[in-house]
Amino acid sequence: MPTKEPLRRVKRLVSRLNLPWNAVKACLRRFALAAVLSQGFVLGEHAPFALGYIAASGSGLEGAAALLGGLTGCLLGMDASGALRYIAAAILIYAVEFAFFDRPLYKSRWFMAVCSAVIAGITGFVYLSGAGWSQVAILNFASELVMVGISCLFFQGVGEDAPPDRGSLLFLTAALVVCLARFSPLGGNAGAALAVLLASRAGAGAAAATGGAVGLAVGLTEGGTPLLGAVLAFAGALTGGPLVKQKRLGTVLLFAACGLLATAWVQGGMELAAALVLAAVLYSILPEQLLRRVDRYTCPPVHAPSAPVETAAPPSLTHTQFRLEEQATAFRTLYEHIHESVLRGEPPENSAVIFDRVAERVCARCSHNPVCWRRHHTATCQALTQALSAMLDRGNTVMEDFPGPFRSRCMRMEEFLRVSNEELYRYFNRQQYRARLKNNRLAVCRQYAQLAALLSAAANQVGEEPERDPSGSAAAERAVAQMGLEARCDLRLDRRGRRTLEVWGKRLAPLCCDQGGELLSQALGVRMEPADVYRVRQGQRLVFRQSPPLAATVAAAAKEKEAGQPNGDNGLWFKDEDGVLWVVLCDGMGSGAGAAKESKLLMTLLKDFLHAGVEPAAALTTLTGALSLRGEVNGGFTTVDLLQVDLFNGSAALYKLGGAPAYLRKGGSLIRLTGSALPAGLETDRESAPDVSRFRLAAGDLLLLVTDGVTDGEGDDWLRSMIVQYRGESPRELAQAVLASPGAGREDDRTVVAVRFSNRT
Repeated sequence: MPTKEPLRRVKRLVSRLNLPWNAVKACLRRFALAAVLSQGFVLGEHAPFALGYIAASGSGLEGAAALLGGLTGCLLGMDASGALRYIAAAILIYAVEFAFFDRPLYKSRWFMAVCSAVIAGITGFVYLSGAGWSQVAILNFASELVMVGISCLFFQGVGEDAPPDRGSLLFLTAALVVCLARFSPLGGNAGAALAVLLASRAGAGAAAATGGAVGLAVGLTEGGTPLLGAVLAFAGALTGGPLVKQKRLGTVLLFAACGLLATAWVQGGMELAAALVLAAVLYSILPEQLLRRVDRYTCPPVHAPSAPVETAAPPSLTHTQFRLEEQATAFRTLYEHIHESVLRGEPPENSAVIFDRVAERVCARCSHNPVCWRRHHTATCQALTQALSAMLDRGNTVMEDFPGPFRSRCMRMEEFLRVSNEELYRYFNRQQYRARLKNNRLAVCRQYAQLAALLSAAANQVGEEPERDPSGSAAAERAVAQMGLEARCDLRLDRRGRRTLEVWGKRLAPLCCDQGGELLSQALGVRMEPADVYRVRQGQRLVFRQSPPLAATVAAAAKEKEAGQPNGDNGLWFKDEDGVLWVVLCDGMGSGAGAAKESKLLMTLLKDFLHAGVEPAAALTTLTGALSLRGEVNGGFTTVDLLQVDLFNGSAALYKLGGAPAYLRKGGSLIRLTGSALPAGLETDRESAPDVSRFRLAAGDLLLLVTDGVTDGEGDDWLRSMIVQYRGESPRELAQAVLASPGAGREDDRTVVAVRFSNRT
């Protein structure tokens, strides 16, 4: 949109300066708010809010931004003596924060509140002593010091990491209304009244409290109405009550009527009445979307009486999704800029630099230099150009590469030949280094793209709340009651229609046995199996998940290359909470402890990624890029076979990074699954995506994963014949038979993982 273009320009400028945009945005907010709060005067010429805000902003960059904002506001909006007083106090407050930020005492929320009040008292006493101390002046000065400390306490809840709490929001609103009243009494009264109308959406209590607070604050300003707080509290209590039932038109009319009636009781006259009417008009034209955003801060969250506390959805779910999408966009933009610059790169080095360096090392010290490079300059250049083409093709240079006239004229031909080969070797090294550097930069750049993809996937998953099934929950509660137990049940369905049942209660151990699971399965009409048990304040929380119809039996057999040495192959398998079976087989380069360390590292990282919900292709691509950078120092690579099987519908995928073929037996046929992707950790100039084979599994199917120590795919007829002819039902038996076969290799570590699928009984 055109209105967002200035913001985009600012973001691009910040990115060019290599500054984090979120930190810059937070500092700008601190600066602006401190500058505005410095204009909030109460009880005459006292401005406590900016000092309290600076004290609550901390000692980091945000604190420095708040300090600069306060100083700017003082210089622009106060007279010289007043500005010097508050500038001195603000600088001393920030100095105390900077000196004590790493002390345990600083972590107390009262420390800076007391310090800011003391510092404001010291500086104020010095500057105000010249005017004398009347009883009113002493009372106003003491009130200012109290408000400085209170401001610090309330403003500590106004941060960038989380929405402000109600008390902090109310205090900030009152302070901003005071700032507005300094420049326009009508605007200050109207702002206070508008705040009451917004708070009335949260109820009569919130509206009355807001009216009293902001009305008292505005009443303390110069020219303020002393009883404005009573007027607004009265109007807010009525408009926030059940009379209007949150209808906007009724709220506006009732508020205006109450306000006009109350103005007849207090001093304020037509100016106060005009402010209340103006606030009512402004409230009536505010867009509903804006009012709903305000409700997130002012209205308390409503919890269903029967819903357990643990199942309440976080109120910031939409905000979290938006932030994840913003972060993904930022990383994607960063990737595009870096990728473009890396691909463009530096201009290639001219191969003629070889003879330039040779001339500096050999010809510069030769007595015949004027003859070769001045008198016969053209002939010399032609001779070197002719030799350069031949030496680049061959990889070295020989005497015959140079024309006869050049050889006869050169007095140091042997030294010239030797130095030419040295410079050619260095030229090739520089070319190789630049190519490797470019590949490394591209690998790092691709990590930003992968991170953007991961954040986008996380943003899409946020907000996919399971659908509640009240009828199923009631059926589960009746089943639990049949066992003589008292518990609350909550049945939810995910986007694929799979059920998850949570049960809260005390002494729920009988539900964990087979009888309890069968009873719940009969009540819900699908087979349920216990998954997790948690201790909560109410007693216990049991989680049951729908059992998938397909079962898998996994077995492995392994043999190291040499007895007593660690096996360089590693594997694992597990079933996640979504009913997906994961099988991982990794083979490190070589054998022994080094290969075992590399394969175990990749297996552990891959397991962490899969447990975190990262898609397998994205996880493998990310790890491949990271390990290729690591391989620059340590060397080595690791082959990966990753099997993903959805046990609900049988859909499966095999992801391969190098390694030996996998073998799938379906019925009487055998399918050989291979790939061409490089193993993880090998350097490449392009994004290393794994090979993916997709298929569907059913009961009776058999899948075999092997490392290249068993077979590298060449001459594997013996293995395919063994798999087709096997008639047993034990994957362990088959894996051990393959490992013991004479056809299996003996020159490397060997591992076989067999997976057999059957119907769940």
